[in-house]
Amino acid sequence: MKLILKSPACVKAAIFVIPFISLMSPSAYALIEDVVRIPVNAANAVVRTIDREVVRRQLSVRPQVVVVERQSPAAETVTVVETTPPRRVYNMERSVVVVENEGKTQELTYVTLPVLFEVETNALLDQESRAALEEVARIILAISKEEPGTQFDIEGHTSTEGTDEYNMALSAARAKRVFEELTQRYGIPASLLTAHGYGENFPAYPDGSEAQKQLDRRVLVVRTK
Repeated sequence: MKLILKSPACVKAAIFVIPFISLMSPSAYALIEDVVRIPVNAANAVVRTIDREVVRRQLSVRPQVVVVERQSPAAETVTVVETTPPRRVYNMERSVVVVENEGKTQELTYVTLPVLFEVETNALLDQESRAALEEVARIILAISKEEPGTQFDIEGHTSTEGTDEYNMALSAARAKRVFEELTQRYGIPASLLTAHGYGENFPAYPDGSEAQKQLDRRVLVVRTK
């Protein structure tokens, strides 16, 4: 399986070559064979336990269409430039991401996975991380049975330490690892999931302390359908 990096001028995302994902023209991507890694201080991070009810409630919310009131042309003071992939705004307090794409705005709920990785790798750090993935897998399977057609995206994110290329590759590798764990170890059909790495494009604390940067090194499960 190859890792694909996509690097538009403003926003970048890494997408995996998985049979059910449609790919754009190969010329829009750069292919790499090996995962580039950056140091991540996992030893000082704290793993949060899974609250089954909270996770179930978040991932049970269907994507919501958001009606955005536009100002009249005469009152506009800024120019919005469309980028690919779509513009994304994360609200960490509510655990939602607002996605703007082709004139349509959606609010998607997500959960932050309480998993840790070994320093400089995409290997899960401990049994606690595996237990969290197992619990999330049970919830995803339960929701998919109750609501056929649901889909979830695994998003990898990093802090702003390191180069753009390193962070993109690391976030993609970790999202890919979670995807593989959920599908191969815990039995989630691959058709229910996609996986992307966003690198350092969406940090909550770009100039934060080490403890805050740990929060930016995260993997999310986002409900997309």
